[in-house]
Amino acid sequence: MENVVWETFAPASVENEIPQRTRKRATRCKELDNPLIRKEIEFRYGVEGWKLDDVVKEINKAYGLNATKIQYRERLHKWRCKQRLNHKEYQRVHEVVTTRRALDKESKVFLKSSELIVLPEKRLQRWTARNITFTDQIMSKVKNPTPCLYIQASPMALDRHEPYGLVRTPSPNPESWSLPIIKKTVAVYYPNIPIGQLYGHLQQILPRNLWHPEDAGSALSAQQSLPHLPLLGNIIYRISNHLTRGYADLYALLDQVDKYGFRPQLRKLLSIKSPSILATCSALLESFYFRRDDELLNSIFSNHPQLKRSLYYYLKEFISDKNHVPQFTGGRLLEDILDEISNLELCPESAEEACTLLAACKRNSDDLRVFRRLWDPKKIELQELENYVGTCTTVEEQLLYSKNPGQLKSLLECGFTSFIFTILFQAIVLGDHNSMRVLCERVGIKYRTDVSYASAEQNNLWEVLDIVTFSVILSQCMNEISGSHLGEPMDRKIKGPEISLDICVLMYAACMEPRITKYAVEIIQWKLSVSAVDAARMAIDALPILGDYSNTLASPYDYWNIFPDSALEPASANRLSVLETLLCFGIDPSETSFWRISLWEEIVLTGPQQETTRLLKFFLDSGADVNARLGCEISQLILSDESPHSGTRDYFSSHEMYTPIQIAFGLEASSIFCLVLENQTLLHQSYDWLTSGDYGGVHPEFIRAVQERDHAVIEDLWDQRSLKLAIVKAIENFNFDGARNILLTYTSEIRLSSLFRAVASPYLLDHDSYKDLNDFTSLFLGESLELAFGPNTQTSNEHDDNWMLGYSALLENAIWNVGLKALELFLSHYPIVAKLSNTTLQSDSHYRLHENKIFLVHIAADHSLDCLKFLISQGACIDEAEITTEVPGLKYDTAFYSAITKGCVETVAYILSQGANVYTPCGYESSAIGYAIYRERIDSLALILEAVPNSYPLALELAESDRYKDGYIAEYVRTWKPANLGTDMGGEIVDFTSGGLVLGAAIGY
Repeated sequence: MENVVWETFAPASVENEIPQRTRKRATRCKELDNPLIRKEIEFRYGVEGWKLDDVVKEINKAYGLNATKIQYRERLHKWRCKQRLNHKEYQRVHEVVTTRRALDKESKVFLKSSELIVLPEKRLQRWTARNITFTDQIMSKVKNPTPCLYIQASPMALDRHEPYGLVRTPSPNPESWSLPIIKKTVAVYYPNIPIGQLYGHLQQILPRNLWHPEDAGSALSAQQSLPHLPLLGNIIYRISNHLTRGYADLYALLDQVDKYGFRPQLRKLLSIKSPSILATCSALLESFYFRRDDELLNSIFSNHPQLKRSLYYYLKEFISDKNHVPQFTGGRLLEDILDEISNLELCPESAEEACTLLAACKRNSDDLRVFRRLWDPKKIELQELENYVGTCTTVEEQLLYSKNPGQLKSLLECGFTSFIFTILFQAIVLGDHNSMRVLCERVGIKYRTDVSYASAEQNNLWEVLDIVTFSVILSQCMNEISGSHLGEPMDRKIKGPEISLDICVLMYAACMEPRITKYAVEIIQWKLSVSAVDAARMAIDALPILGDYSNTLASPYDYWNIFPDSALEPASANRLSVLETLLCFGIDPSETSFWRISLWEEIVLTGPQQETTRLLKFFLDSGADVNARLGCEISQLILSDESPHSGTRDYFSSHEMYTPIQIAFGLEASSIFCLVLENQTLLHQSYDWLTSGDYGGVHPEFIRAVQERDHAVIEDLWDQRSLKLAIVKAIENFNFDGARNILLTYTSEIRLSSLFRAVASPYLLDHDSYKDLNDFTSLFLGESLELAFGPNTQTSNEHDDNWMLGYSALLENAIWNVGLKALELFLSHYPIVAKLSNTTLQSDSHYRLHENKIFLVHIAADHSLDCLKFLISQGACIDEAEITTEVPGLKYDTAFYSAITKGCVETVAYILSQGANVYTPCGYESSAIGYAIYRERIDSLALILEAVPNSYPLALELAESDRYKDGYIAEYVRTWKPANLGTDMGGEIVDFTSGGLVLGAAIGY
């Protein structure tokens, strides 16, 4: 056996015939002293707190060693690397912490000065409770503090080795930056990607004890402690790969830098000439500029001149709604940026810059002098500006929009006239008299000037226009919108009676200003030559409903808002006033399609929003018939796959559910059901339908509560009103015995495939319950198999999608919430699930999930590398893609997509080691290379290029495109060259996460 010396011991006495015995002794393992391997051992054991057995297994596997546990223990003792303090060290730490507390100093205990290994406060409290008497604790609090007691940091007190149990003022907490430490130190494993190349620079330029702020009078600088490189490297890695959450994370980090006096070190750090630092500087530029940190900003420009930005770039970033630049005391404001542009006479060079300047000037001041002085219409024509804003779909983004009459005049003088009637229409509706006057004069519309109002609030501007003129303005407004980009009418989920679009726009406007309601009815009467009652009925049917997943009314156009956001906020509450006015015309609410379709569409899609419930109550109080048959499309909404009301989907699929109370039974909240039940006059109609049909499935206790109209019990049992929901509720409460009892008692009344899909909910699976859930699943599948294929059952050839949909969700949740152990357990149920769903297996492979549209590879790549490795070992394809259709187009969810999005280079390395194709679509991009460039994941891109050098031409082509050519990623790609791996890792890129997986020259090309 390699690395083993056999020693033979002769028998003590031949006569005794004692058999020979041997003892094997491992030879010295010098590889453990390799600085690279030593750091890995110390990091795993000392920082991450791994058990020694796990460290031995991991390091031996990763580096191909045969070192024994004893050898590891000897090395750790020699290196003075340990995980806890001894009794004497605890005594010293307790004294220091007590003294510092008396001096009103915060304390944090570090196991060792060279590593940020924090001793948990509870561990010190536990030691104190066991070893310090209550009397001693009381006396220590009343003693006079002795500052000289804190001697552990003095030069005379320093041991030859670093002491354990150092007490310091708390350092910047990585959790406050939302930047968790990377599980594996990228710098150790991948020396040829940007973050790895940075590692040597950090060791050379950063001073010792960088991240340990010194107490006044202490001599910590005398200690030879290294900075915590994994933490610092992780911060740089996350910033350089754009894994931070906008300006909030970066501002928090820079606040910590200022608080602890690390500016000189940061300035030196950002001067390093490396791709990672270049990317980091690029990400920090805006923060330095907006914080008015010109010292660090100019330092970056002097070291990385290619990163200089136009002031228009900062201006656009500042006014962009998506960025949410935090306020900073003494930082730059919008007027400061505009002043800089104005003082430097920086004229806009493109339509984008001109529109940015115009938007900023509108927001900043009452006049547009800066814009009018710097914009040259001969250089950037008016048509270019109008074309640039052609894709904007809100009235605020239009060139002509302004609430300020002075600005509006200036805009008209500049020649801006696009969407002039749209802006005029909203000015009339919202009562902006000054803007209406300016715009009417511009388009040549005359209006009455002899109208007076009792108060300033009563400003009904439509009354100064005759009906014909107002109709012309409305018509021109609609023509402008329909002729623009994305100016398509809204496509409702349910097609009600055909309603003219101009009536819908009128009623949408009425919800912005309810006082225009009667005037709108007059316009409908005049335009369609109908009675006031018919016009009012049409108006009710044209009322807007709340948009999906929002509390604002949906515009009559899919992507176009006619009114500014400030007017949309009260619109949903105003709708009730509009309805009250319209019902005064003598309309029977039950005869309107708004009652039969629109209102219930809103209830199903948005749930019991406050304004929706008020509207329903008003309809019921106004005499709406609760027994009226609603549109059949309403129940179809509940049955759709997009519906949030999955709890009662199976009940609706086996019953005709058309009345309000039946529809309310399918909702997630009980309030609508109870509201309708109050207005139900015939008692039997409240519950007869609950017990009818081929299969019941309703909980008996819930039926009894409905019969007794006990609202309190109904609310208590609402999330258990069906037997399926009762089982799910029992599992949520970890009452698996109760779930089994319901299942075994009512098996024939439960749609088992639907129940299986429900128990796959992510809320039912965690580390504590997954084994119990697996036992329940085994029982459940066994009962289902017996019921479906028992001796008294005729086998059905019908394929039921619920089984595979539920199974897919179960496996996904196992990966998300638990990990490999749960995945292995639930994957064993596949044959039974396939049989229950009547799936025809079309492959001899033991991994057949993709045949049933179950895609787990990209899920595992996002959540668990161990699960990903397991799936690949079971025969899954590393290039497997789940293709979905979304608004931008087809989306390819692949392993590369998940790993690059997450920014995990360990996972990217493993995916490459499995021969994944870097040229196949990834996300919305045409390749993994393109996606890495798009997401600015510089290290993932570098790893792909190192593993597949032949992909470089594609990367270069993308980098030189107009989309990316000016960014630091493009510069990195232009200057990239394959590394001489022979000088680093023997000609191989090794993924230590799998114990030596090699990405050799034959992968991917």
